[in-house]
This record gives sequence, C-alpha cells and structure tokens, in this order.
Amino acid sequence: MVSFEGVAEEYDAGRPGYPAGVFDALEPLAGARVVEGGAGTGIATRELLARGARVVPVDIGPRLLRVALGHTTALTPVVADGAVLPLRDGCADVVCFAQSWHWLDQERRCGEMARVLRPGGRWAGWWSHARADGEPWYDDYWSLVEAACPGTVRTMRDTDWGEGVRASGLFDVGDRVTVAWERRLPVELWLTDQASHSYVAALAALDREALLAGLRRVLDGRFPDGHLRVPYETWLWVGRRR
Repeated sequence: MVSFEGVAEEYDAGRPGYPAGVFDALEPLAGARVVEGGAGTGIATRELLARGARVVPVDIGPRLLRVALGHTTALTPVVADGAVLPLRDGCADVVCFAQSWHWLDQERRCGEMARVLRPGGRWAGWWSHARADGEPWYDDYWSLVEAACPGTVRTMRDTDWGEGVRASGLFDVGDRVTVAWERRLPVELWLTDQASHSYVAALAALDREALLAGLRRVLDGRFPDGHLRVPYETWLWVGRRR
C-alpha cells in the first residue's frame, strides 16, 4: 500500500471532501462499527463520524494519522496495511475505502475484508474525479500530466472497481452509484491538490515544479479571476459479504 507521508500537509489542505450522496448511500451508519482503510488525514473519517458511525481509521502512514488526530482528537487510529488488518474476525459492520482501495494487494484485499466483516456486513469503495472532459483547459491539463507522469492516463478514472470485488465470489456487489457535484475553489488550492497526487509527488523535484508551473499556466489562462468551477463525479460501489 502506498503512503502519502511526504505530502501529508498538501493532501489535507487540497483534497476535497465527499458529497453527501455517498454517505446517504451507506446508511444506516449510526452506531455502525466502521473500519476505514487508507483513512489518510481523516477527510472521510469526519463525515462518517458526523453520521454517528464508530470509526477505526487505518492507514500505513503515521504522519497522515497524526494530521487526522489534529482534527479529531477522540480517534483511535491504527497504523497498518489495509490488506493485513490487526483486527479480529467479524468485528466490523462496514469496511470502507475513500480513494484508497486500489493501493491494496490484489491477492489479499477481498479475503481480508471478508474476514473482518460480520456476515452480511458491507464493503464500500469510492473515488472522486473531475469530469470536465471536452473543455480545452481540462484536456490541456491532462495532456501535461500524461506527458510528465509515465503510466498515468486519464482513462484510469473509468475503472470498474466493483468488478474485482464481485469476481472474488465473497461479496454481492450492487450497481455503481454515481454522485455528480461541482467543486469551486481557488487556483492555488487546486494546485495544492494536484501536488498531493501520487503520480505528481513521485516526480523528481525539478520535474514536479515544471509540471505544476505548466498546470498553473493552463489554469491562469482559463480562470483569470483565480477561481475554478469544476464538475466532479464520485463513483461508489457497495458489496455485502456473503
């Protein structure tokens, strides 16, 4: 599992929260025992807590969890790989992954989730992505990212993450839930968000600075007042343990 330790502050400052429709689809949450894998700085954790869930945030990065604790001191976080959880069998009503399921070991993750879930418990994974395709500035943005970050392509956003969970035979996975929303934010904050993405953070310092400078030029040309309005979609899959 990949850690975002080196960009914890950028991640916390720049990453958006998740739309209410995601948590609506996960109800009932009040009183539920929720294990949140890849919890990071607690962006989704705080939303789950607000719905009354009892959350155990898990992440491989202690620095990330310290940032989460700075927001919510009552947490009891666990430093661990989400595919190798130091938790007893059948302890969770829900296991969920906000923007993080794809980092777990493919051979172990489904079996591990089935182990920690009670019978009938639920697995959930969701991902948010900008969906401004067809707008010239956005196409230029992605062209710069794809040129600078080997192996990163815009079609990665379109993966059906529920299919792999369904194929494990351990879960009954429902249809994808799509929640459309709009993000409004300053250009500077958008760039902070971009700096926190794994494919940008992995670049050598000079290459990362050059990419971010190029993205800034694209944004300044399209949003001269310094503020973006960007359409987003969050894709959610939920599976019930057999």
